[in-house]
Amino acid sequence: MEHNSVEPSYLVPVSFTGDSFDGESEQLDKAIECTKITELECHDTELVDELPDHSCLADNEIPRVGMWFEHLKLAQDFYATYAKKVGFTSKIRAINFDRMTKQPINQSIHCNREGFRASRVKAPIRKNTMAGVGCRARIYAKFDREKHDWVLLKVELNHSHPCSTRKAVHYHENRELTMHAKCIIEVNDEAGIRPNKTFPALANEVGGPSNLGFSEKDVRNYISSRLRSTNVNADVKEMLNYFMRMKELNPNYFYAVNINEDNKFTSAVWVDARCWASYEYYGEVVSFDTTYSTNRHGLPFAAFIGVNHHGKSTLLGCALLGSEEIPSFEWVFTQWLECMGTAPKGIITDQCKSMFGAIKKVLPSTRHRWCIWHITQKIHNKLGGYSRFKELNAELKHIIWNSKLVEDFEDHWAEFIDEFNLHHNRWLSSLCLFGKIMCRKCLDVVVFLYSVLEKRSYAWFYFLFVHEFDNVLGTKEQKELENDAADSRGLIPCSTRSAIERRFQKEYTNKMFRDVQTEFGKKADCTICAVDEHGNSARVKVEEKILVYETTRYVTFDVHFGHSTHEVRCDCNLFESAGILCCHCLVVLSSYKVNEVPSCYVLPRWSKNIKRKHTYIKSSHDVRRSNESHNIFRELCAHFYNVAQEFTDCDDEADMLHNVLEDARAKLVDYRGKMRITLSLLHTIASSQALQPFSAQRTFRPHQR
Repeated sequence: MEHNSVEPSYLVPVSFTGDSFDGESEQLDKAIECTKITELECHDTELVDELPDHSCLADNEIPRVGMWFEHLKLAQDFYATYAKKVGFTSKIRAINFDRMTKQPINQSIHCNREGFRASRVKAPIRKNTMAGVGCRARIYAKFDREKHDWVLLKVELNHSHPCSTRKAVHYHENRELTMHAKCIIEVNDEAGIRPNKTFPALANEVGGPSNLGFSEKDVRNYISSRLRSTNVNADVKEMLNYFMRMKELNPNYFYAVNINEDNKFTSAVWVDARCWASYEYYGEVVSFDTTYSTNRHGLPFAAFIGVNHHGKSTLLGCALLGSEEIPSFEWVFTQWLECMGTAPKGIITDQCKSMFGAIKKVLPSTRHRWCIWHITQKIHNKLGGYSRFKELNAELKHIIWNSKLVEDFEDHWAEFIDEFNLHHNRWLSSLCLFGKIMCRKCLDVVVFLYSVLEKRSYAWFYFLFVHEFDNVLGTKEQKELENDAADSRGLIPCSTRSAIERRFQKEYTNKMFRDVQTEFGKKADCTICAVDEHGNSARVKVEEKILVYETTRYVTFDVHFGHSTHEVRCDCNLFESAGILCCHCLVVLSSYKVNEVPSCYVLPRWSKNIKRKHTYIKSSHDVRRSNESHNIFRELCAHFYNVAQEFTDCDDEADMLHNVLEDARAKLVDYRGKMRITLSLLHTIASSQALQPFSAQRTFRPHQR
């Protein structure tokens, strides 16, 4: 049972005259006699009365006859706090109720080691300990009908066993999470920090685990209790409240919820205002990924993901799917398209057939391609058992990335199947049916998402639900701001003396400029082997040396060059897919002594010199999603931290701050006590008015004919 500390300011000693107490004493003896449990004789236990150490307690913290409390719960908490401070645990032993009002009229609270108990479980197989040692320590509280307060009529402080404050804090009855600990646990849990990391962090704050007052198991139980405290209906209601709060913060926040014929939740789509604004810059090609684990209610989570100007993944919307059937996907795509206004040029998904049909209907003009990352991740699982797996894996990736035309891909694919005798592999056969979706030539602008997308960042979404959306969005926003700040501080040195490289250095973000430098480095492996001039244009054959499973190969690429415009096009399609000029084009430009790259190859998409609208929009954050008292606690702590950090260099100033805090605490405790007395008086007055005769109340009723 949890106990909260009780301030002693409202404890007032009550004196009794001998006449008034005699009757009460006789009733008290009978009540206490009734509360005794059956005590068994135990000759092995030697009972010694011992008074706990009270040196660390104030007088009003020690129970004594005549103390009064406004409520029974305050008496229970007071004794529990006393027990914890002197080194034992308390328990409610017996309680009696009024026969008419059914309200409690007296209660005895004992040390938990009172009495002797016999176990019905045989000793060799008994796991739980037996605490009873006949301890007589207890208090007896009785309700005073005249004063409407609870009074202590009997107090026994001696124990028949040693009390230890050092051990008592580890008894499960006394283990209690502070509000500070609960806030830290909730924040860390939402951020994906495990309990075995949170507990040491909390322990370090107080000088070790022994000073915490709770265990790592309590941290885990608190997290589990939060999960068990809600159900599907509660989560849906909370989600809808979240959406409405976000809409109040920013009218551009979009959400849509799908309810079926039985008025049950099936699907939801939501897009933050910042995500909506960033779609203008990063929405040419998106990835719709449903490969994350489902949440605890079994609803698959999906995310619309784009790539920002740093080549990092960025959120463009989220969805909870009622199912992975075509109607569910159609509804999600329709709502998302309604929010964004325009369809993307390309969309990358996994190999879900239902998704294929939904995209064909809702996004007919959008080019749909499979995500190569998902395909290549399955290679080891599907083909890892073959003896020549390493060679097979390298050859398969070479075909995917270096097939220039659909016809080349199909020819190389057939040779690959024959070479490794894979005719009966069902997985490869299913891929062959959609060979054009995998061909580099057909990927066009789509494949750049695979080239630059951070798949590791998907871990952020693993158990993502509505609340975690805040954390992910905030993290993405912060990371983009950090990258922008890094770009503004300096430039990455050029690796060559090329004026073209210097142009990209000036225009592109650091991450994308490094990708450009990679292509400049690969120029050393490229050689011009033939040139075919046709008037104002030329067709240049560039041979690149590549390594495929420890075997050097030479692959020829055709580059078309315009003499007047200096425009280039390579059949490797790197610029069309990744937005970066390939090494083959750079070799040709260098051979024709072109020192100024055409502006059409300096894409604004990767520029660090453009002010993007979404950077002025702060991502939504739901400050009211936590317990209200926890929010107030965090605000007070933040205020105190700001004050405390100014006075840590001087011991005298720190002492003054401590004194001010103690004075403020004393005033607040006094204020709380006065408010309780006021409320108690008001309650008494209200009760007395309610008991007035019926005839007196008739005067307050409207006159009736």
